[in-house]
Amino acid sequence: MCQSKQKAEPFVLYTLSNDPWWLLGVQALDGVGAGIFGALFPIVIADITRSTGRFNISQGAVATTQGLGAAISANLAGVLIVWAGYSVMFLTLAAIAAIGFVTYWVAMPETKQAS
Repeated sequence: MCQSKQKAEPFVLYTLSNDPWWLLGVQALDGVGAGIFGALFPIVIADITRSTGRFNISQGAVATTQGLGAAISANLAGVLIVWAGYSVMFLTLAAIAAIGFVTYWVAMPETKQAS
């Protein structure tokens, strides 16, 4: 199953088919997204904390938040599977990821230096 720290989660794609090859492709896509996120995460933190001396504490705070999100996500997924089934669970987690994406899009400051 997907780990919560992957922000571009393809949960909606899981609901489209139960074919094993389809699910393998979705998992591969999820892994590529996780790799990209893992590589860019320290760069974004470095940009935001430039010249503040708070890189390590910021990286730790975000990693802690990701860990809490992973724990909450797994528990929420289990409850939703029992209560309403896999499709509802995937769509609910996809909606939560979409809310996170929109929040990031709106609230993330631009870090590019003006020329």
